[in-house]
Amino acid sequence: MNYCRFLCVLTLTAGMSAGTLQADEPKAIASDQFDQLHRLIKPQAGESRWMEIDWYPSVWEARQRAAKEGKPLFIWAGSGGAPAAGC
Repeated sequence: MNYCRFLCVLTLTAGMSAGTLQADEPKAIASDQFDQLHRLIKPQAGESRWMEIDWYPSVWEARQRAAKEGKPLFIWAGSGGAPAAGC
């Protein structure tokens, strides 16, 4: 092992043993800040319009409703497993 590589390994080992690679404990936040952050990360109205669609996992149910309302079907399929969210 050359001298440079030895120093690099020694430095990394010393850093790990000193605890410099450990994460700090998360700091607590005030309850009003938590409520504000919680509202911020929740889905907002109109943000995920695809979730407002009535998805039917059964093609037969979807066909019956489409025929009743005189609307076309939109079928999303692919290979490699079931589509996300069972739609």
